[in-house]
Amino acid sequence: MLYHPTSVSRLVATGAAVAIAAGLSFAPAATAAAPSATTGPVTSVGPTTATVSGTVNPNGTATTWIVEFGTSTSYGSKTASANAGSGTTTTPISANLTGLKPGTSYHYRVVATNSAGTARGADGLLTTSAAPQATTGGASAVTTSSATLNGAVNPSGRATTWFFEYGTSTSYGSKTAAKEAGSGTSTVSVSAPVTALSPGRVYHFRLVASSDAGTGRGLDQTLSTTAAPAVVTRGAASVRDTTATLTATVNPNGQTTTAVFEYGVTTGYGTKTAVKNIGSGRTGSTVSIPVGGLAAGTTYHFRIVASNATGTSAGTDQSFSTTGPPGVRTGSVANTTQVGTTLTGSVDSRGHSTSWFFEYGLKTSYGSHTPTRSQSATAGARSISEAIAGLSAGLTYHYRLVARNGAGTSFGADAVFTTTGPAVTVAASTTTVASRVPVTLSGKVSNGQPNESVTVYAQQFGLGSFAVVNTVLTAVGGTWSLIVRPTIGTTYKAVWNGSTTSTVSVAVRPAVSIRRLTRLRIATHVAAQRSFAGRTVQLQRLLPDGRWRTIARVGLNGSSSAIFHPKLRRGRWTLRVAMSVNQAGAGYLAGFSRAISVRKR
Repeated sequence: MLYHPTSVSRLVATGAAVAIAAGLSFAPAATAAAPSATTGPVTSVGPTTATVSGTVNPNGTATTWIVEFGTSTSYGSKTASANAGSGTTTTPISANLTGLKPGTSYHYRVVATNSAGTARGADGLLTTSAAPQATTGGASAVTTSSATLNGAVNPSGRATTWFFEYGTSTSYGSKTAAKEAGSGTSTVSVSAPVTALSPGRVYHFRLVASSDAGTGRGLDQTLSTTAAPAVVTRGAASVRDTTATLTATVNPNGQTTTAVFEYGVTTGYGTKTAVKNIGSGRTGSTVSIPVGGLAAGTTYHFRIVASNATGTSAGTDQSFSTTGPPGVRTGSVANTTQVGTTLTGSVDSRGHSTSWFFEYGLKTSYGSHTPTRSQSATAGARSISEAIAGLSAGLTYHYRLVARNGAGTSFGADAVFTTTGPAVTVAASTTTVASRVPVTLSGKVSNGQPNESVTVYAQQFGLGSFAVVNTVLTAVGGTWSLIVRPTIGTTYKAVWNGSTTSTVSVAVRPAVSIRRLTRLRIATHVAAQRSFAGRTVQLQRLLPDGRWRTIARVGLNGSSSAIFHPKLRRGRWTLRVAMSVNQAGAGYLAGFSRAISVRKR
């Protein structure tokens, strides 16, 4: 059936009239209601996120909801808007909160809104997961090179690892292996051994614990590894003829420590002081112990020796000298010339005013000395020097240092030096002569004195040693001379006062004679230290250009003589006889006669 809008109107009106006539009434149309919102519990929480719950009833009207959250009831942050529908029943909701800070308390609530109004749930409170808590404890089982580090970790409900950082400063630099601390919410004790530490060092350490909520670091703590005492031998104080006070520095390195001084005239020591208690501190303290019964003017060695439970340490050797006669040391020489030098040494006054001088001379009886000088009573060796002059060249002198004070006289060791330049010289008037031709040897002694004995030695060619030729006396000014007649190559030297000259050599030629006989015959004879029988000589003619030409050769007879029968053309000729160096033999130069002039008619 089709309904016309007018018929419907009439029907509605009629119906209404009937209803009124029958005593019935009609309610007005229903109005929209605001939603209801309930804030629920936290269903999960992490260091930076959380999930919260709640309920929303749209009360029949299309409704949206959000969760407001923040660190106060002012909130300040909210989740994205979500649709709750338009039903009339309570619907559970859940929201994820992000961007939170670890270990922080947050307020939150559910807020639902529709066209009829806004409903806000009660304020809720949650706390995000915190970084683990690390507490650095003390160190135990400390030795010279190891220790056990202790502490406590609270994981704060998150899976946590921990380790110790350690080193010789608060920069640490080393760490133990990481270990698991679990994920509980209560404190657990932890410990880790460390090794390869250096003895007697202070180490810093701290506990570090990490989880996804962050890292917790304990406070810095320190430990000191055990060590034998650290010792330094210092000097000796209040030194007298027979007493002194020995000093040192000792660091017990945290353990009960005792110390003694060892002392004696050598580094073997042999004597020690009574034991002294040093304590158990960790800083160096001065130790001084007096000793007596020492010998005057004596050098003593000493050292500190300290012991604790870890070990024993000995200081380096030191020395001191008791007062007494001076300590002297003859030193070296400097700037030595032909006539002078500078003598050096050292003098230790050993607590008394002291005077000193050098003795010197050609023998250990000395005979000369330098001026006397003064030195204060202050103990300790001081370097001294004195220049001397008026010496002779090339001579060896003895010298020593002498010092005196009220306790006695001390002598340094004998030492020697040699002035520069030759003590005696030698020279030859010529270095090449014919056999048995005189040669004058001459020279001078460095002291310039007359009547000094000079011995001349010669070494002939082929002989292995020098032999005395003669001994001569010097003249005024220290000069000397001697005539020698060498017959073969000879080397000479002179000796005076233990000093020897350099050598001088004289080369020798065979002595070759030439003589004209009748009928233009030329006679020759060769003389030297040995016979030249059988050797060949040459007759030579002088050419206009100055060269010599051999015109005849002949062998020498048993008397080392020969006669030439030259064939010459008419005229005047200059002739000589020659013996070559090969024919002259070892020890000789080539020999030549004088030149003669002959005329053939």
